[in-house]
Amino acid sequence: IGPSIGPCCYEVGGDVVDGLHDRHSDIAGRVITTDAHAAHLDLWTANLLQLTAAGVREDRIEVAGLCTSCHRDVFYSHRAEDERTGRFASLIMLHDKTHRAY
Repeated sequence: IGPSIGPCCYEVGGDVVDGLHDRHSDIAGRVITTDAHAAHLDLWTANLLQLTAAGVREDRIEVAGLCTSCHRDVFYSHRAEDERTGRFASLIMLHDKTHRAY
């Protein structure tokens, strides 16, 4: 799970909190944190939970844990930079043991 806005910086509104509780009550408490000022969404954990629910073993999932908003010197952050963006890419490859990967 690659770099993205982290739970430290991803503030969400009540509509998102309510939507998660309505549609995904089983995970809402694990991906939403609230304090007196704001609610934050943990996309890293949300993605991890979706992958494990789909059958991917957790020991096969790696979370980069890099917040693009905190590390604007390395990554673009759509939200943190007022919609000024650039691009970066990620690749995933499935390796079939009977064939060589090129």
